Amino acid sequence: MNEKEYITIVNNFKQYMKVIEQVEFMDFNYIHKAIVLCRKTLSKLKKYTVLYEFDSMEEEIVFFKNYKNLVLKNLIYYSELRRIQSQFPELSINSQRDYILRQEHKIKKFFKKHDSLVQYINLELTNLDELFFTIKPIKESYSCELQPGYTDTSFYTHHDFLIAKIKAYDQLLEYLKSKFKSIDDFMRYGKPMHHNKTLHWTGTKTQLTELIYALHAAKTINNGKTDIVEIQRELESIFNIKLNDIYKIYSEIKNRQKSRTKFLEEMIEGLMSEINKSYR
Repeated sequence: MNEKEYITIVNNFKQYMKVIEQVEFMDFNYIHKAIVLCRKTLSKLKKYTVLYEFDSMEEEIVFFKNYKNLVLKNLIYYSELRRIQSQFPELSINSQRDYILRQEHKIKKFFKKHDSLVQYINLELTNLDELFFTIKPIKESYSCELQPGYTDTSFYTHHDFLIAKIKAYDQLLEYLKSKFKSIDDFMRYGKPMHHNKTLHWTGTKTQLTELIYALHAAKTINNGKTDIVEIQRELESIFNIKLNDIYKIYSEIKNRQKSRTKFLEEMIEGLMSEINKSYR
């Protein structure tokens, strides 16, 4: 298989998605564009799996895990988002809040059902990647969840759809929380329900990860009873950024040869510099 071609396809997909994702609460036009883009991209990727063979099992795993699964996750996410938006109640604020809470409950119930796989994804484990991300005859001893439209065994692996669905639902849960918060803010403070975000994180994801873990370690949020993921999601929402690989980034921070708290030290230096200016 020509690796550069499918990498280019997915990179182009990411660029188009960035434009779509800038809209905080999307209308059906944007959702439709996202779904069409996902389907076209999956068709292109499938074409290459038919025309070319993988050079190794490692390449096959990388293809299905890092490239194809990303597109599939977005297809499931925007398909679910379209369903939610089409069924969203318009009569009252209370009915809207109840609807969101019911959707969140369904997602959490789904996560609980597949808890071991959720943990596998969140902890970025790899020991079962050969089973999850390669095309092999389905064995009865392993669970495999496929739905209409996702049943092509030449293009879907054992847990392909299920893993993508977990990732999509995680993103959908964040969307529902954000929408619920906007309704709650409107009820409490009269804030517009559809507001534009003005704060954008312009540092690196590594710097933000360092800050998240520092806040958690300091136990200054909810008396230290808030976990890493909660802090991560709140800061993602505030700064309009997504950290999909925070555990991997943290692992890299711990393995630094020099300073493991480089960003925090730079913050201290910057603050001291500002303080010293006031004495000049």
